[in-house]
Amino acid sequence: MFNKLILSLALVFTTLFAEIDFQKAMIYKADINSTTAYNMQKEGTLIVDVRTKREFNTLRAKNSINIPVFYEKNGQRVFNKNFPNEIYKTLNGDINKDVILICRSGSRTKLASNLLAYQGFKNVYNIKNGFQYDWTKVNLPTEK
Repeated sequence: MFNKLILSLALVFTTLFAEIDFQKAMIYKADINSTTAYNMQKEGTLIVDVRTKREFNTLRAKNSINIPVFYEKNGQRVFNKNFPNEIYKTLNGDINKDVILICRSGSRTKLASNLLAYQGFKNVYNIKNGFQYDWTKVNLPTEK
């Protein structure tokens, strides 16, 4: 399963970024911890959970929304090609608006953050260690 995920990510990178000059590519704003993210959320910043719907519906950061970077299909994770568009629409077309991404451990958000930065989003924050290894460890609010 893990090897298939790594292979899938490699294929996504190869397909999406085949013509990118990585020296010139934008990177996302910053890696942050969950406490910083929670404080930003209290000030009005949106937290987007990029995990699958199943994961999101199990337990999530309170008041977060779900826009999966991968869908589950027939037991496999499939890249959501509409991910940047869905974020764009959610932010009402404002690519300068702050947005925080969270996943289970921080790996999917790293991919998603870089993808959004490359698409022109200016203020994308990645919760470095994710929901399982940071948010829940410091007992921040959750909901089902």
